[in-house]
Amino acid sequence: MFLGRKPRRVLTAGGFTILVTGAAAVWFAVREQTALRNAELLARLRTAGELVRVQVRSDWPHGGPALAATVQALAAGAIDVAVVTLEGVSLGASSGAPDVTALLAAPEVQDALRTGWGQAEHSSAADARRLRVALRVGDALTPAGIVWLSAATWEWAAHPEDVVRTLLGAGFIFALVVLALVLLHVRLRRQLFRRVIEAARRLSAGNLPEDFEPAASGELAMLVSALNTLRRRLASQVATIDRQRQMLRGLIEQLGEGVIVARDDGRIALVNPTAIRLLQIAVPAGGPAALLDRPVEACIRQHAVQELLLGPRAADDGGADTGSARFTVDGPQGTIHVLARASRLDLAEEGVETGTARGRVVVLTDITEIERTVQLRTDFVANASHELRTPLATIRGAVETLLTLDLAREADAAAPFLQKIDRHSARLQQMVADLLDLSRLESPTERFEPEPLDVRRVGQELHLRFAEALERKELRWELTVAPEELRGVSANPHLLRLALDNLVDNAIKFTEPGGTVGLRVAPAPGGVAFEVHDTGCGIPEEDQQRVFERFYQVERARSGPERGTGLGLSIVRHAVGAMGGTVQLTSRLGAGTRVTVILPDLTDAAPPGV
Repeated sequence: MFLGRKPRRVLTAGGFTILVTGAAAVWFAVREQTALRNAELLARLRTAGELVRVQVRSDWPHGGPALAATVQALAAGAIDVAVVTLEGVSLGASSGAPDVTALLAAPEVQDALRTGWGQAEHSSAADARRLRVALRVGDALTPAGIVWLSAATWEWAAHPEDVVRTLLGAGFIFALVVLALVLLHVRLRRQLFRRVIEAARRLSAGNLPEDFEPAASGELAMLVSALNTLRRRLASQVATIDRQRQMLRGLIEQLGEGVIVARDDGRIALVNPTAIRLLQIAVPAGGPAALLDRPVEACIRQHAVQELLLGPRAADDGGADTGSARFTVDGPQGTIHVLARASRLDLAEEGVETGTARGRVVVLTDITEIERTVQLRTDFVANASHELRTPLATIRGAVETLLTLDLAREADAAAPFLQKIDRHSARLQQMVADLLDLSRLESPTERFEPEPLDVRRVGQELHLRFAEALERKELRWELTVAPEELRGVSANPHLLRLALDNLVDNAIKFTEPGGTVGLRVAPAPGGVAFEVHDTGCGIPEEDQQRVFERFYQVERARSGPERGTGLGLSIVRHAVGAMGGTVQLTSRLGAGTRVTVILPDLTDAAPPGV
């Protein structure tokens, strides 16, 4: 009901506006027509008055036949004329002219005597409204008389044919104006509607620019306001969705695990950089985005991953998990161990109803470190068994031999077996001590607080602890602190001593007599470097990455009297790591070894009491 009344009310208001406008236009035309006709009448009267004044001025103050003929002609044209002198003598007058006394008293005559020209309008109950004019004869100092003229003013009631003609003309003009206004209004409204429709199309297409320009007023303004409100809400929702999409994309791209999504048609729907790196996928010229919508077989070489992404779909009905696989990938950085797990996935894609598009997602996990840790544990058990079995077997054999000897008569024969027991039991004791040190270093509850230490004193004490071993093997000791101003370092004294002792002990063991073992301390970026160097046998390049593993020994070191427990460098790595430092090893076979321990937080001030 409301929708039916509102247009009718609008039409009624528009019609009333047009009627009021038309009435105003007719009133304006009537007024202008009346003013124009009366102006023409005034001009006629003035021209006729000038003609009469010129005519009578030549034979003033006598009227003649010419004046009488002029008066008669003007009277025939509905113009009353009177020519009088100031003495009250009428030289000529039409029948409609007033008497001389009334004439000389008229206001237009008084104005003419003063200024030379006068005019006035006069109306009476018996006569129509008339226009009167007067012209002075003579100059202002010596006026001689007056020429007076009068005619009825132009009225609509007296000229019905002019009324009809004027109304028709005004109506035609009004119709043209109304038509022009209507056409202009329709054009403007059409432009506004076109702009609103275009704005709505842009809105439906997802183009969300600034607010649309408001219409002037009325329903269009309300419609534009509603569109602007809708645009702002859509823009807010789109911004929220875009933020979530960007966040999800960032998470997937920065995820430490590889993610590959494939549709049921066997084409890739998503792949992140980690998956590209783990599977060594060849990226096309267009970048990772060029991999999308390409067949899985064309991008991924690993058969296990192809099976997980493209395997039998019947397995999908059993649950979300569709299988897993372990495989290796050879890359520039070495062999990578990968664990792949596949799951069923519902895809929401354009043109497909939600939940109807199916696919699979494969998550790739780099388990290289886990495999390495497992291998290290396996090697640790094997190496520990090997290292423990040898001294224990030697001790047991020596004990069994001693049990068969008569110590009272064969004391000299028992001495070598007792030395073996002593040497190998000492080796077992050292191995247990090293294992305890490793256990303490790996304990999460253990705390190693740093203390200010004097660098030169650390080097001197290290020399004193190994002076006997250095002298026994005839090795030369070198201590270098560069520059001399380097005095202090902040570190845990127990851990630093543990690391340096193991490094120097190894250097002494594997350096031939007459060689050199030394310690060099120098500033390093962000800390201080302790370098233990020797001129020993060196370490083969293929073993340098594994010498820090527990019980790992270079094959040459597994035999001979100077063999160690295989735990020294592992203890060094853990001790330096507990101090927040790093270890670097440089060695050349037959030319010696350099092991550099870099500790952070270089301290310029010397410790108290130094």
